[in-house]
Amino acid sequence: MKRLLLLVGLLPLVCFAQKTPVDYVNPLIGSAPSTTESARRHSEGASELRGQIAPAIGHPHGMTTWTPQTRATETKCIAPYYYNDPKINGFRATHWLNGSCVQDYGSLTLMPISGKLRIAAADRAASYSHAQEVVSPSYYSVELTDAHIKAEVSATKRSGLLKFTFQDKAPAYLLIEPNSDEGEGYVEIVPDRNELVVYNPVHRIYQGSGQSAGFSGYYVIQFEKPFKNFGTWEGNEIQPRSQKVKGAGNRVSVGAYVEIDITTNPVVNVRVGSSFTDAAGARTNLTSELAHWDLDKVKAQAAEAWNKELGRIAIKGSEQTKTLFYTALYHTKHTPRLFSDVDGRYPGFADDSEIHTTNGFDYYCDFSLWDTFRAGMPLHTLLEPQRSSHFMQSLVTKAEQGGWMPIFPCWNHFTAAMIGDHVASAMADAYAKGIRGFDVQKGYHYLHQNAFTPNADPKSYEAGKGRRALVSYLKYNYIPLEDSVWQAFHKREQTSRTLEYAYD
Repeated sequence: MKRLLLLVGLLPLVCFAQKTPVDYVNPLIGSAPSTTESARRHSEGASELRGQIAPAIGHPHGMTTWTPQTRATETKCIAPYYYNDPKINGFRATHWLNGSCVQDYGSLTLMPISGKLRIAAADRAASYSHAQEVVSPSYYSVELTDAHIKAEVSATKRSGLLKFTFQDKAPAYLLIEPNSDEGEGYVEIVPDRNELVVYNPVHRIYQGSGQSAGFSGYYVIQFEKPFKNFGTWEGNEIQPRSQKVKGAGNRVSVGAYVEIDITTNPVVNVRVGSSFTDAAGARTNLTSELAHWDLDKVKAQAAEAWNKELGRIAIKGSEQTKTLFYTALYHTKHTPRLFSDVDGRYPGFADDSEIHTTNGFDYYCDFSLWDTFRAGMPLHTLLEPQRSSHFMQSLVTKAEQGGWMPIFPCWNHFTAAMIGDHVASAMADAYAKGIRGFDVQKGYHYLHQNAFTPNADPKSYEAGKGRRALVSYLKYNYIPLEDSVWQAFHKREQTSRTLEYAYD
């Protein structure tokens, strides 16, 4: 009788264990184009018809996530992955802002090749079927059908572990390519450590578009097996046994390849540490977060991290309702993005070229505030108040280093993209909900400066510092049509700006 009671008592736990919040998430939602009439009418170009969602594999608010790549570019408004694309040409360490029409930055792509060495994205691309994709926030796998390779990936906050199983006995290669559209990437092969060091310089968007953002995406890539052969490429030229290549900034691709012996074991494991600080930071992050080769362990830890975040809200409803809800909640937890290394180091904001170290908080960036101030940021304050205090301190730190509270801080830089000045809303909301783990006095100082002090320095104003058209707003309490709104990415929009400033 006791055995029967024990089994009955365990039934609810067994049922719950079969379905957790992360199991409801479908990261592919939003990766296909919209076919609705409203989407067609809204679209000024092709981008608004696309969901612009790439399946992001990693941790909530992680520094770097991983995604299959069907488009080999960081060009504005082109996501790394589109559901309807028939071929995959790589697996990308990405900083893409899901749902956006911006640009990826500091990214890196790895691609397994079987047989003849092929470096161009179109030549190396492999067919796949969605029926053979396994996609969750913590794990991705796919069969590259014509290449006869199974690819798997999972990730920590700052590092990724990839597993490639080669099903043919043909030569097995891994391509490593920094995705610098400007042709400024760098790759160094270190054969005696089974390692590569890579960086991809980041460029600004909106204010100062195309200029250097003052930092790079850095990577340390380690292989479990030694290299049988290796080399680099620049453009279409392959240099066998070359150990180093640096792009000349002429918009020509650079990269490296390594050949791995798979005669006794078809599995090739690769782990990748990332950092925005330097290669040493990428190595430290990798050593701290991923000092093993156990993909199942990484996958389980990532799933646990997602369940902790998603499980803060429990809902009732159909399976479809839960899928839609938890997928939407998952999408809110990609940004703001963790920017500091495990030791607290991070690149200074905007024109501050120094490497700084936090005093106990995690430094975040990519605050797409015009998009998130209404719901996303308030949701964070409710569900994760401690992390929200780090968000607020990150914004205060940016203001200290840049001299002004940023309006839309992305790519670790000022932008004047979109309208309004919604740090005021986000910070006031956090304070009203009892969040105090940030420098409130300094935060208020810079918010007040943004609201009541026009930036009189043309150069820094052009760089995105200070509210647009603030002189008119303070004079008239609105922005007249005669004010063309100088140095704004979105010109004019005077009525909308007036309403948003009234809110802020």
